[in-house]
Amino acid sequence: MADVSRRCGCRDENGKQYGKACPKMKNPRHGTWGYRLSAGNDPVTGKRRYVTSFKYTSAEAARTARNADEKKLMSKNFKFDRIKVGEYLTKWLDRHEQHGSLKPSTVRMYRRYINNDISPVLGHLQLTTLRKFQVSALVQQLQDDGRGAVTIKRIHATLSSALGDALQEDLIEDNPAAQVRLPKAKKKRVKVWEPEQAGAFLDYIADYENVDSHSRPNGKIGHRLAGLFEVAILTGMRRGELCGLRWQDVDLPGRALHVRVQLVQVGSKVVEVSAKTDAGQDRRVALNDRAVGALIAWQIQQTAERGEWGEAYQDSGRVFTYEDGRQLRPGYPSKLFSTLVTSAGLPMMRFHDMRHLTASLAIKDGTDVAIVSKMLGHSNSQITRDLYGHMFDATAKAAAEGISAMLPARKPRSRSGVLTTVITSP
Repeated sequence: MADVSRRCGCRDENGKQYGKACPKMKNPRHGTWGYRLSAGNDPVTGKRRYVTSFKYTSAEAARTARNADEKKLMSKNFKFDRIKVGEYLTKWLDRHEQHGSLKPSTVRMYRRYINNDISPVLGHLQLTTLRKFQVSALVQQLQDDGRGAVTIKRIHATLSSALGDALQEDLIEDNPAAQVRLPKAKKKRVKVWEPEQAGAFLDYIADYENVDSHSRPNGKIGHRLAGLFEVAILTGMRRGELCGLRWQDVDLPGRALHVRVQLVQVGSKVVEVSAKTDAGQDRRVALNDRAVGALIAWQIQQTAERGEWGEAYQDSGRVFTYEDGRQLRPGYPSKLFSTLVTSAGLPMMRFHDMRHLTASLAIKDGTDVAIVSKMLGHSNSQITRDLYGHMFDATAKAAAEGISAMLPARKPRSRSGVLTTVITSP
């Protein structure tokens, strides 16, 4: 039975490992414990195989692991899987894509992270030998390359998720991406328009005189997609939800609509998928009088366009479309919004910031955080608190002042503590 030993990864000035000759080995805490077991010849190549593992912090832990591997070797249950990290990540993502367990946009993002960030650094390593310090080195390299904290967390989450599945499949003994220190993302307070500025924008697009190919027909005043932006501000719906909204999901008499699908752009393709979160799926969005009016006006506009295009009209069933009835590409409303904001002379906001604007207006009106969370389709109300907590603080202060105002004024007292009567002149 091979005994356990201690070694480290230190190298000399020529780049060669010291092995047992490392001068730091005098420190009992330096290096790691492990073992090397002979595992017979490979039946395919005929070469001698070994089971090597030096990742343990104590000799006792190494002996326990060695004994377990020896039992597996004797019972011929040991897995000699030599798959590399890059190969495993690609197969892992392909499997999820095939089974449809991830959204197309998520698959595309994960594949970009794997091909551009993870595999170039860790892809050549064997999956079973990947260690925490190597994952930490990847994180450090991403920081050195100037990648943002949020992006680094997403890249790490991709790797950790894949390694978590490998752990469940008994391909590795632990997840080396777990408990890796990640950079902290700085929280940015959401800055949106004031109500007066939002009103000015809606007035501007309502009086907009169109001159381009996407104008309302016959030179009519008002941008043809003014209703989309108005509904966006009044409901807080996501861009993909607005682009994917179908007339069959709109109940104008009932003053509500249901969010059931959204459109996302995956490369050059536009794909219909479910809502972003489980809480956002099939959620009911209440419509006020102004939103109902905007949708009715748009419905009349769309009917007129259908008549003008005749047989060339492509009825997609979507609420908001191009003039010929085709569904909108999600990127188009965003670019159009930026153009209109600039021409209106208002502070620049992203299309997504209209969602924040809706939330801020609801909060300023005193709407409970749980209601705001459901309206926006957040996974839970804590997300809403994290995003808009500073706004709720102002509402809470106003509520406290309101409570104080409802109480009768405190009666004045003399210095001796005896109540005094205040007499006012007639």
